[in-house]
Amino acid sequence: MIKNIWKDRFFIVGFLFVFGLLMASFYHQIVLDNEIYEEQYIYDEEGMPKEKAPFEPSSHYWFGSDRMGADLFSQIISGAKYTLGFALVVSLLRVGLSFIGSFLLWRAGRVMPFIKGLSQSFYYIPSALLIFFVVGPIIQLENYTFWEKAFFEMLLIIAIAVPNTSILIKEEINLIEKEEFITSAKLMGGSRLRILAKHILPHLWPKLLLVYVQQVIAVLLLLAHLGILGVFFGGTTMREFTNEYEIPVSDSNEWSGLIGGYYYQLRLAPWLVFFPVFSFAAVILAFNFMAEGIKRSANKLPIPKTVKSKGERKPNISLVENKSFVFLSQKKTG
Repeated sequence: MIKNIWKDRFFIVGFLFVFGLLMASFYHQIVLDNEIYEEQYIYDEEGMPKEKAPFEPSSHYWFGSDRMGADLFSQIISGAKYTLGFALVVSLLRVGLSFIGSFLLWRAGRVMPFIKGLSQSFYYIPSALLIFFVVGPIIQLENYTFWEKAFFEMLLIIAIAVPNTSILIKEEINLIEKEEFITSAKLMGGSRLRILAKHILPHLWPKLLLVYVQQVIAVLLLLAHLGILGVFFGGTTMREFTNEYEIPVSDSNEWSGLIGGYYYQLRLAPWLVFFPVFSFAAVILAFNFMAEGIKRSANKLPIPKTVKSKGERKPNISLVENKSFVFLSQKKTG
């Protein structure tokens, strides 16, 4: 399974895109000291200002700039490690806790239908609205640090997905238990723990990897929705936009904060919202490529190889093809 994944083109393309983006973000953090280039005026050859921020996308500003002259491309690269890192860690904790929860549900018995019905109620409650009403007022407080706000938001995002994901993994285990090799292992007297370790888990890991990638996509979509609602990863700071009202600004350059912070400048500079949304779409597409690669690799079964012994003779194919069966004469000696 693992070898097949690294041979699949879909998975490689998606993985290299995400990995390259993360490496560029860490390079910007370590080497460039996370510096965001800002310039409010562009001057001509005579030193006179010819253009004022916000600047449109150009060879100088690839993704344009905001009204303060901050380079949007640098902000997206800087915030990639927060956005992707948050999605990867949260999805890993989601799958890990759900994996443990699936084994707790293994012996649920008659209570299982009640638990399944209760968890399905979360489908009818939008996760973004739930987090908005619970987390929104808390992360705007200045009494908590960046990491305290991030930890609280992370806990809630993990908690709302664990019940349904646990049931999903439990159903995958049920499908594996219906296979013939599991029945044979039970008939041969295999214990429940041995069947789990030797037979169920080897077939469950590829599906867990696929669930993990799907959870990453779900978390990225959730972050994009929260950005529109003004709830940003790690906290929100209200800054004065005009003399009449303030706008929410992310404490970091993570992408949901860029969407929510620049949403109020959509008419003034539409590229400020387009490129963060495009970044989300590109990363989600890359993870969809990885998910497709995992599915394709799981469907590729290894072809068994026949091993010939040294003294084995090649059968007479023409004799077998001409006759449906062959009588063999054998003389008894001695």
